[in-house]
Amino acid sequence: MRRLNPWLIVLFVLALFLMFSQAPMSGRSSVNYNVFKDLLDQGKVERVIVRDNIAQVQLTEPTSVPVAGSPTPREIPSFSVRLPSNQATPDASLISQLEARGVDYRFDAPSQWFGILINFLPIILLFGMMYFFFMRAQGGQNGVMQFGQSRAKKYGKENRVQTKFTDVAGHEEAKRELIEVVDFLKNPGKYHQIGAEIPKGVLLVGPPGTGKTLLARAIAGEADVPFFSVSASEFMEMFVGVGASRVRTLFEDARKSAPAIMFIDEIDSIGRKRGAGIGGGHDEREQTLNQILSEMDGFDKTSSVIVLGATNRPDVLDPALLRPGRFDRQVTIDLPNLKEREAILKVHLRNKPMAGGVDIPEIAKSTPYFSGADLKNVTNEAALEAARLGKTQIDMSDFYRALDKITLGLENASLTISPEEKKAIAYHEAGHAVTAAVIPGSDKLQKVSIIPRGRALGAAFYLPEEQVLMSKERLENQLVVALGGRAAEEVFMGSVTSGAADDFRKATNIARKMVLEWGMGENFKNMALMTDSGPVFLGEDMAKPKAFSEHTSQLVDEDVKRILTRAYDRARSLVTEYSGAMHEVADALLTQELITGDVVRDSVARATNNPQPMPQTTA
Repeated sequence: MRRLNPWLIVLFVLALFLMFSQAPMSGRSSVNYNVFKDLLDQGKVERVIVRDNIAQVQLTEPTSVPVAGSPTPREIPSFSVRLPSNQATPDASLISQLEARGVDYRFDAPSQWFGILINFLPIILLFGMMYFFFMRAQGGQNGVMQFGQSRAKKYGKENRVQTKFTDVAGHEEAKRELIEVVDFLKNPGKYHQIGAEIPKGVLLVGPPGTGKTLLARAIAGEADVPFFSVSASEFMEMFVGVGASRVRTLFEDARKSAPAIMFIDEIDSIGRKRGAGIGGGHDEREQTLNQILSEMDGFDKTSSVIVLGATNRPDVLDPALLRPGRFDRQVTIDLPNLKEREAILKVHLRNKPMAGGVDIPEIAKSTPYFSGADLKNVTNEAALEAARLGKTQIDMSDFYRALDKITLGLENASLTISPEEKKAIAYHEAGHAVTAAVIPGSDKLQKVSIIPRGRALGAAFYLPEEQVLMSKERLENQLVVALGGRAAEEVFMGSVTSGAADDFRKATNIARKMVLEWGMGENFKNMALMTDSGPVFLGEDMAKPKAFSEHTSQLVDEDVKRILTRAYDRARSLVTEYSGAMHEVADALLTQELITGDVVRDSVARATNNPQPMPQTTA
């Protein structure tokens, strides 16, 4: 918690003092002026002190008098009384009466400094509040002097980075590439002697959550050198030139601590292409980028400072940042494969109590295209599920529920579904399941559910085989499975619903990529119509001519439509041919709501041996 500014406390106390000092009657009883004159005539007044037209009266002994704000008279030893407002000082008759009664009296003139303070108090308070909020915005009392100071966290001898390569599961190729960086920091003479130059900058590229920051910490831990960590967004400030100043300070600190590692996370926030978009301009971000470029190019050949950068958007980086001499080496940190997912799961599960039947390879197969952060989330959700049910160990059912929650969302038990809608959902999911079980080479069906989760009313789960290349036949099979739900609705329900919206989006996306990127269309074989260009927000596409004409766009649409129509016709014929399996699977879903892939495969096997006639549709 940040401490309160002491000057603000002083100003607040001063304001309270001045406020209460303006009310001299505070703490004393107030009486009417006529009561005061009566007590004076009775000789009960001992002393009178007048200041600012307010008289503080001391009585010879406590006397019962009517007091302002009290319904009954009170016995008081002293009180305050306001003198007539049309007189700056008491008249001569009052003074003569005081002298005649032997009353000790005096007149105190108001303090000049007091009046000055009263006049300037609002200005003082205004500047005090401005100073307070200005300091808070800059992170402390010394914020004014820290505008150009680096905000990087330094890990040195006192707080060395403890992460090692053994703490990073998977990414073996990336670790082999980075071991060279560690060896240079430990043995720089071996490289300098032969005239070799180590890369000045290493850019870690990969999707979010794949462990780029963790690998950077592991490099620092293995090399056992000072490690400077900063997010690129921390260079930016509302004042022009602050970012460049912070860059200079960071590089100076790193050089003083050499050998050292400097890690800039999310470097794309300041490293975007210069001059992109409409208008351009030499703004604060470009000034900061220019300073980084200058500092990295200014390293001497014997400097033992290595800059690590991390980004998931290498396509938007300025080319000058990626040229040799700056970030001249890129290390790709991709999504983990099956074996790496198993290793990552073991790392996250080593401190959790596991039941005997937990199959880590099965969990790894069920999490294709999951990043390391996603896998950590799966293990944590499984632990939460087990704790919610009062278990002392995590079993496979907890992992299955965690995967369902992560991929589809929470169970929507409050959703009211009519029997007719539930039947349509069951046949829809049966269409996906049966086509996936029938088509050879399709992803293995794991389970089918019609339990509403999130925005999905039902789902079919698969164990996909990870492949580097996707054949045209496999892509067409995916389209058939995706459109099998709508085909089943049309064949077995006699009408179609809106439940296939997400299926259509996925199928259309695959079909368009087949035509535009992979050259699998009838009109555009062996031709890519999509070009690699910057994202729309950079404004590059606005200045470029269109990639193809309107006529070409129509031909693309024809190819996409042809691919989708062919896949839908095939899906319709399959669900019709295996109508017996469709009825069995749909009935099982209506009664159990969740069935395994083995149930579907058994139904398909029976339908293959006993073909059924084409079902009659109901209007």
